[in-house]
Amino acid sequence: MSRRIPGRGEGVKVRKADIDYSATTMLTFLERNRSERIFDYPFGYSYPKNCCESVSLILTYLLEEKYELDNVRVFKGSKACGYEHHFWVMVGDWIYDLTAHQFAGHDPKIGVLADPLFFSYPDWSVEQSRDFVDRACVIAAYRRGVIPF
Repeated sequence: MSRRIPGRGEGVKVRKADIDYSATTMLTFLERNRSERIFDYPFGYSYPKNCCESVSLILTYLLEEKYELDNVRVFKGSKACGYEHHFWVMVGDWIYDLTAHQFAGHDPKIGVLADPLFFSYPDWSVEQSRDFVDRACVIAAYRRGVIPF
């Protein structure tokens, strides 16, 4: 089923299935990259733990590059204690969390509308800072075929 993803240029359709496939391809790469260190990014050595921000930024950059989307957002969820955070990506209403399996009982989230994991971080905000991972390095690696997507 083809669905127009809001934020894409007029007349061009992006299928959710294509985005899901790209995210799944990246998930496989991240697992392999943990041991082979093909592409270096913050906390990549401990994937999926402690790298939710960097993985969310990489996914965002690739979604924007490949699909020319302008509605991709990195969300930061925080717990009431104020020092526990988690990051994930939203494309329109669809949620992508390629590090959710760092938490017991959770699998990576590929294009879901909701999940109890996100409600355990009740204070949500759109993360504006994109300095943690260099966009140019990610895009260059993607264009050279280093990061499959």
